Amino acid sequence: MLHVLTAAPKEPEKRQTKGLFRTKVEVIEPAKSYTEELVEILRQTCRFDWMMIEHVEMDATLFDYVLVGPKGVFLIQVNRTTSDVHMSNRECRHETSLGWKTIHPHPIQELDGLTKQIRGRLKRQCGQAVPVTSFLIFPETSRLKVERLRANCASSFEIVDDVISKTKLELLTEPTIKQIAYYCSERQVHK
Repeated sequence: MLHVLTAAPKEPEKRQTKGLFRTKVEVIEPAKSYTEELVEILRQTCRFDWMMIEHVEMDATLFDYVLVGPKGVFLIQVNRTTSDVHMSNRECRHETSLGWKTIHPHPIQELDGLTKQIRGRLKRQCGQAVPVTSFLIFPETSRLKVERLRANCASSFEIVDDVISKTKLELLTEPTIKQIAYYCSERQVHK
């Protein structure tokens, strides 16, 4: 069974703004949570000894989900861009009302650097090499075009299930999984 450690549910935020004649109260809804959708997709693949921790901050970067199991650690970062996105190995662009805008630094290169740092940190923490895989998911984009990109980037969470299913080796033992899960749960953000 997949164990899920969720962060505290976010409440709608109320703000007062001054209008022309009176003060208005605006209610701002929190960002959509994809926890149920991800759990439903992974339910058959990640049956035993798997933990999913929501909102983990490592190296000053917030990962929406961290999956820890016998096949390794899987970092999932959700990008909530609603416009069209075009990604290649050289550049990442998104469409604005004024045309295409290049995003700097490239999100995949940034994520790869963080993955290497976290892999090194977990190796020091556990005393053994820990396979770490990262994903960049664009669930709200209207169109995602990916070309010549050697990274796990998609518009749905199905790619996470595919990569976990294709991973054959089970390198991590139960005590190591628990140690990594504890390490991640210490860094869980409850804001």
